[in-house]
Parts: sequence; structure tokens; C-alpha cells
Amino acid sequence: MLLAAAYETKLLACLDTALFPNLFSANPSLRIAHSRPAPLRCLLLTLLFLQAVGLQRTWDLRSYSGQALALLTGRHRAYGYRHTERFLAELASIGADVPLTEALARWTASLWEPGQPGGENPVPVFYVDGHRKPVYADSLIPRGLIGRTGKILGCRALVVLHDQEGHL
Repeated sequence: MLLAAAYETKLLACLDTALFPNLFSANPSLRIAHSRPAPLRCLLLTLLFLQAVGLQRTWDLRSYSGQALALLTGRHRAYGYRHTERFLAELASIGADVPLTEALARWTASLWEPGQPGGENPVPVFYVDGHRKPVYADSLIPRGLIGRTGKILGCRALVVLHDQEGHL
């Protein structure tokens, strides 16, 4: 359903239009400058669906052996850690972070905007506020490496949509 939603809401089209113009200005020594659109889209899908398969960061791809990420990206096997990290590093080196962030913001706005504003209707203004909140429990939470250092291991992700007055 996540993949169908990404296609139906035109998320991938938004990201493609933000990414591909930057590739023409990329350093020819980078792999990304010579990549075809299909593998680049598979790498974008890998990054988008890490959380869907239970992975928190690209580092977790080192031990990932499941097939769900491969199915979501349309490959026989999921991309590994090194390939995905190289892709991210090359995106950063060509400055793709700003256009990709703007494309994601435009896509998010298109989901929440009820329709195209008319002549006298003002453009709706809102913002998305994301937080990670610590989880407190009556029972002891297993302490991992992060827990022994005194950092909070368990967190809940919370995303809140505010209107132009700051109301939820």
C-alpha cells in the first residue's frame, strides 16, 4: 500500500523532477552522473521505505537480509549499505538536499491543500512539526549500548500539523 500511495500521490514524480536536473550539473567523475533513472528511483525508494521494513538508518542495511525492501523497490535484492551510503554522499556533493527538501515540502502541501485557491481565496498556510518523545514505562526497558550511556533509547515519533495561527 505504501508503494501504491507513493505512485498515486505522485511523490516519486516530485522527487524525480527535483533530482534529475541536478544530475546534469554533477561532476562527471561521480557515479550518479552516469546513472540511469531506474536505478536512481530504486535507490530513492530504498531510502523512503527503510522505516517500513523496520530499519532506522542506512547502517542497519549491513545486517538486513529480508525481501520486503527488495519488493518495494522493484529489485531482486535490496541495495546494501555501501551502495546506499555512496548514493547519499553523491547527492550531498551535488547539492541535491535543497531541491529534494523543497520537492518534499511541495508534495506535502499538495496533500493537505483542499484545492487550487481561487482569485480571492488566500493560499492556506500551515507547517509540519516533528518531534521524538521519550517513552516512559512502569517496567524496565532493556538497556542497550545507548541505554548504558544515559541516553534515552525508546522514543515515539510525533508529527503535528499546524494552521497559520499555530493551532493543531
